[in-house]
Amino acid sequence: MKQPRILTPEQAYLRATADCARAEHCRHDLMQRMLRGGLSREDCEDVLDRLEDEGYVNSQRYAQAYAHDKLRYERWGRQKIRQGLAAKRIPEADIRTALDGLDEEEYRTILGEVVRRKLAATTAETDFQRTQKVARYAISRGFEPALVFPLLGSTDPFEE
Repeated sequence: MKQPRILTPEQAYLRATADCARAEHCRHDLMQRMLRGGLSREDCEDVLDRLEDEGYVNSQRYAQAYAHDKLRYERWGRQKIRQGLAAKRIPEADIRTALDGLDEEEYRTILGEVVRRKLAATTAETDFQRTQKVARYAISRGFEPALVFPLLGSTDPFEE
């Protein structure tokens, strides 16, 4: 089996700058990549501090790009985006800023598309069961129940 090559801090820095020039990356992901490359945690922290000082890594910029892309391309709601950013250890203030920056009209349009497509593809014995299946799906995509149920014609998910 091939032995993993151990990176020097300078090699890790150069790789990270090349990666960051192509796309946004967060501190957590870069740390994991450098640790897998054989760099010590202390060296990783030094490299990441340097990347932040030079503007290659910025958690607020990353959070905004992540939120925008997950909404537009993955059709995720705010709750799922929040969880994804929290898993990458993005500060709460940056998460709030990114979620507040989402275009509300685009958000509701995407939610409407998600609900319409799922309604068209869902079968059930009763309309109530069909509505519940669609609601569970939209909520599992991270959309807020307070926005989902009115689209389905019900304000109370437990009324039949």
